[in-house]
Amino acid sequence: MKQVFASPERAQVDLARSVLESADIACEIRNEAVSQLYGAPFISELWVLRDSDYDEAARLVCGAEGRE
Repeated sequence: MKQVFASPERAQVDLARSVLESADIACEIRNEAVSQLYGAPFISELWVLRDSDYDEAARLVCGAEGRE
């Protein structure tokens, strides 16, 4: 399991998760509840469940953010 993205902006994390899920890459959000309860500086993290999916996930997330 590897972290592929993190942001204090929940919408950005949700967008990244949506992109990965549409590519059939299993992922989960961590620190979601803490972030919702307390706000910044807690950052929601998006983790890829299979290490073998990490490179593709990182490429997709960067493309979704316009950082390619």
